[in-house]
Amino acid sequence: MGDYTLTTTVPTDLATTREAVIAALGEEGFGILTEIDVQATMREKLGEDIGGYTILGACNPPMARRAIEVDPDVGALLPCNVVLREAADGTDVVAADPVAMLRIADDGLAELADEVRERIERALRGLTAAEG
Repeated sequence: MGDYTLTTTVPTDLATTREAVIAALGEEGFGILTEIDVQATMREKLGEDIGGYTILGACNPPMARRAIEVDPDVGALLPCNVVLREAADGTDVVAADPVAMLRIADDGLAELADEVRERIERALRGLTAAEG
């Protein structure tokens, strides 16, 4: 939806998509550092059901290290968040676009942001290729 995300929709449920996303990101050197079940949090804290919604915090340690060397404050923008959101036709997979996110940081991060973006885009393309 926003010009700060990379998005695809896959025709599988959230649990199946979660496993596929973790595997696809793993092939690109990303591990999952955090996982937030937003649906459960909203139910517990607000008594509301927003449908399946999970945020994965993905990190590629060598790339994160390179970014921190350029700008030690960049950690405020890490890890790369990937949202898994139930949709009528499957699951939306929405990743923060590193180019857009790092636009506000040090200019020395532009090349690294492009590289991270390429890896995330390959992972997202892999999700839809596996389905087709």
